[in-house]
Amino acid sequence: MRWLLVGLMTLLITTDFTGRNVGLGPGLSVKNVLLYVAVMVLAFRITLAGGFRLRMPGLHLAWAVWIGYAILTWLTVSVVVHYYGYDPILSAMGLKAELIDLALFCFVAFYGVQTEADYQVVLRGLAAVIGMSSILTLTDLVGITNLGLRVGDSGAEADRVFGAFGNANETGALLALMLPMLVATTLSGRGLWRIAGFAFTAASVAVFVLTISRGAYVAVVVGYPIAAYLLRHLIPPGRIVAWTVGIFGAAVVGAGVLAIVDPPAMWAMADRVLGIGTMGISEASSGRSDIWGMALNTMMDSPLSLLTGFGWNAWSTMPTVFVLHNTYLDQWFNLGLVGLIVYIALEYMTITNAKRAAALAAPPIRGDMMACVFGMMALAVAVLFGNLFISRPYIWMYVGLILRETVLIADRAAEAAPRPAPRTVQLGTAWRRA
Repeated sequence: MRWLLVGLMTLLITTDFTGRNVGLGPGLSVKNVLLYVAVMVLAFRITLAGGFRLRMPGLHLAWAVWIGYAILTWLTVSVVVHYYGYDPILSAMGLKAELIDLALFCFVAFYGVQTEADYQVVLRGLAAVIGMSSILTLTDLVGITNLGLRVGDSGAEADRVFGAFGNANETGALLALMLPMLVATTLSGRGLWRIAGFAFTAASVAVFVLTISRGAYVAVVVGYPIAAYLLRHLIPPGRIVAWTVGIFGAAVVGAGVLAIVDPPAMWAMADRVLGIGTMGISEASSGRSDIWGMALNTMMDSPLSLLTGFGWNAWSTMPTVFVLHNTYLDQWFNLGLVGLIVYIALEYMTITNAKRAAALAAPPIRGDMMACVFGMMALAVAVLFGNLFISRPYIWMYVGLILRETVLIADRAAEAAPRPAPRTVQLGTAWRRA
């Protein structure tokens, strides 16, 4: 099963990087087929082996509520409300792709990994997939390969590297999540894997910088320090200082290299980052504040929507071609407090379980758990400024993988815990063990 998961991730990055995801029918593509094959293999294995245990029920409940409420609102909008311009068929296909399939990605990793060896193989497979996508992005950028890399050519996207995940902002957000994991797997590796890990990490840092995504930069600047505070009992203060100095030094060196290798990108970064203080709110947010204001005003005009939302995919009926550029507001607008709370709960569940597991685990697994806290905190900040699409299967597979490892860590800790001594009771003049 572990190699099927690695194969699934490899197919995902191949189709995403090349932009060639062969469709096999409505709502069905090559990567969907492999996902469903993995689900069927997992189901057969569970059926034949028996002994299935439902682990982490909160995770299952969250996904069930999220999907169930989305289906309920879709039915309500399609059958009762009938928004102008609302397409029930396309919305249903979107619900399958954006919620049901993502739940399958999460749970196929969660239940497909059964042992420590499975976890190590799949985690390193994910690191290799992300790292190789960054290396190929750079080789495309300098002209060594020609795999379809996009670089923005006008407006706010000018001279920004898009990477393998749709657009520059989404690539930046995903790398903000994955960079700590790449560092952790590199430091725990040996031999050729460590060498490859350094290459993967360096390439991913370079691509992260080249996205010139202010939202991703803010995610790192804000999210990583919060994670360091949450893990302060596990990180010596001297190491935090060393990391801060190292990151600052790497940023300075990276900026110098960028100025030499790609001067237009350096000018774009200076304009977008250093010039933000001279911009108005709308310009600084690239128009996001206007879109957020439209969404909030629409909700205030229908106060009940503050609780219930307008229904699955209702934002598609708004008179704008833009997405909401805020995952939390997107959930709130479409699925009300249910969608918003469930999404935040899944983030919280992942971070708190990884933090708890980091305290129980020994190196190198402790490093993986700490990396998850850093990455998920950064992602939680990044999605304040964007919606994610292409990167979501990788994110939810990573979440499922990490949560499975937290279960394995908790099981090992429970087995290693000292058992209480048997009680004894006195019966007359004799002693008998209770």
